[in-house]
Amino acid sequence: MILFVDYNDVFRAPMAAALYTQKHGRRAYSAGVYAEEGAQLGDAIRPKQLRTHLARQLSASMLAKADEIWCVTAAIARHLTEEHPEASKKIHALPEISDPAGSGRDGYARCEQRIRRIVEEMP
Repeated sequence: MILFVDYNDVFRAPMAAALYTQKHGRRAYSAGVYAEEGAQLGDAIRPKQLRTHLARQLSASMLAKADEIWCVTAAIARHLTEEHPEASKKIHALPEISDPAGSGRDGYARCEQRIRRIVEEMP
């Protein structure tokens, strides 16, 4: 299982999971370290790939089941490695992906394109 992790699991990680699944044909999942279960982006900025996505809180069970854990920032990867040393060999940081919160629809579109480029280069 491929798992993408963000702080809140409403855009960067679920977008990476959706694009990874689309590009590589292997189902990917997302979760957030501090996610509020069931949270979503507002309708005005939520892209079609995330229309049905509901945020999930990261759990120890998810970490154990994951074959690879990809974090959207190096800070999240460090945090997970410190908190879950048993999973450290499968925790990786993607190239830094800035949080588009507060940047409007255009900011989210730019972030989606950055995530797409990163995911397309993944094995």
